[in-house]
Amino acid sequence: MDSINHDLDLLERLSKKISDLLYNNEFSQIPKIDIQRKELIKKIKETHLNKNIIKCRISELLENNNKIVRSIEIKIHKLSKDHNNFSKRLKAYSFNK
Repeated sequence: MDSINHDLDLLERLSKKISDLLYNNEFSQIPKIDIQRKELIKKIKETHLNKNIIKCRISELLENNNKIVRSIEIKIHKLSKDHNNFSKRLKAYSFNK
């Protein structure tokens, strides 16, 4: 988060500097500063895009994990039910002997 704040502060300073240069009719430095500003904007966009991609990937992982957990819970419930039925049958056979 500090990195994005730093980049945004730098972007603001560069924009102000361009504005000051325009106001003072000093046009020679503007292209160089504008290139820095555009590169910084590109970096911020890419960082934001990467964060969105990571968030999306994490969401997919969470969703898949939840599906797997639900599937395992269903299997455990079925196995438990089958085990209980087996135990009841075993008791019934034991009493009949």
